[in-house]
Amino acid sequence: MNKKLLENFLSSISYDKILKPYEIETCIVWTKMLAECGIVDKKNAKKVVLMLERMKDKDLVYNEDIHFSVESTLEKLLGSKKDLAGIIRTARSRNDLVVSDERMYIKDEIKNINKLIKNLVLKIVELAEKNIDIRMVGYTHLQPAQPLFFSHYILSFAWWLLRDNERLKDCYKRVDISVLGSAALAGTSFKIDRIKVAKKLGFSNVSYNSVDAVSDRDFIVEFISCLSILSMHLSRMVEELIIYLTPAFGYIKLKEELTSGSSIMPQKENPDYLELIRGKTARVYANLVGILTLMKALPLSYNRDMQEDKIYLFDSVNVVKECLEVLTLVFSNIVVNKERLEEHIEKFDFIFSTEIANFLVKNFGFNYKQSYEKLKNILKYCKENKKNLKSLTYEEYKKFLGVEFSQKDYQKLLEIFDVKKLINSYDSLGGTSLNQVKLQIRKIKNICNKKS
Repeated sequence: MNKKLLENFLSSISYDKILKPYEIETCIVWTKMLAECGIVDKKNAKKVVLMLERMKDKDLVYNEDIHFSVESTLEKLLGSKKDLAGIIRTARSRNDLVVSDERMYIKDEIKNINKLIKNLVLKIVELAEKNIDIRMVGYTHLQPAQPLFFSHYILSFAWWLLRDNERLKDCYKRVDISVLGSAALAGTSFKIDRIKVAKKLGFSNVSYNSVDAVSDRDFIVEFISCLSILSMHLSRMVEELIIYLTPAFGYIKLKEELTSGSSIMPQKENPDYLELIRGKTARVYANLVGILTLMKALPLSYNRDMQEDKIYLFDSVNVVKECLEVLTLVFSNIVVNKERLEEHIEKFDFIFSTEIANFLVKNFGFNYKQSYEKLKNILKYCKENKKNLKSLTYEEYKKFLGVEFSQKDYQKLLEIFDVKKLINSYDSLGGTSLNQVKLQIRKIKNICNKKS
């Protein structure tokens, strides 16, 4: 029998040692509660708590998992009184202990990730403020669509992230539940005080069904689901940056330190950091599918399969935090190419089509469908004759419109091509005008400054 193989197969200490501070804290609070409830001797409990406190800054005697490692280390520190270490097992099980550790870990990581999200949001806002009135072509289907301010475009990323922040805060409510005292699956006959333990460990609520408490991992599934949505947003952001970094667009530039060269092509400045953020999204998605598959059709209550949940959990947290930090660095070092952005407005002047159609509705009584059809005909003429909308003469417009169209009307139409004025006319709530951009920035800053 290969004993070493079997021991290694069961072991989870290589990854669950990250739970050390939570494991020790739960043991301290639990031991104090047992003494206060008269379940164990107060002097013995005091000795155990003292050794547990010392353990916080010491390396553990690593064993099969974090639970046995803490217990083994406690025995070593207690020396001749090592039997007292068994106190920490009273009225509980590894089944409720591991869930408690995981919940405490996730609560802390939600706070950490939300801080990183807000840091990134503020860098996006900073970039928007620096380039607040730079005009650009807005795209749909990667085709030139309508003009807008770069600041409005880039602030869309901030709103994605703020919703991710809200999702995580909402997830926190369902994580913030103490399960300690559920024991293996049925609770315990000891007269324990679960409410006191929950408060001491910073939980706002307790679980009310011991089978449910030890058997479900929906709080981890939900958390990784939130991280998956966040990762999707990060992936979309970097894809936008990758596209706009290409010479074909050239809308933005990055410092050399944030790009990588090629082994054989000296001219290359590859956006490898951005590509890796895009690639690492797949890992978070895989972790979500992994834990869903792990939990699929598991019988009640606890099963050792659940030991694997931490692999998906810890990896997702590490990947997301790393990506947020790198992307914050990227947004701190983006240089916007104003000339290129505004040059493309001239190049793709068909982006004014929608507003010319609006002009016809406002001034000549057409409904929008009629106006739209007239613009389609004008655009077809432009393409066939290699002209643009701005260069068409009064006579050409008059021919296509088929209405009383005066020189005064023509001059009014030409005002549409004043890009800054046009963009500022998109002043509906949530639009791209400078007023609306400034309103967004105020709102985003207020949200980021709120304590959460």
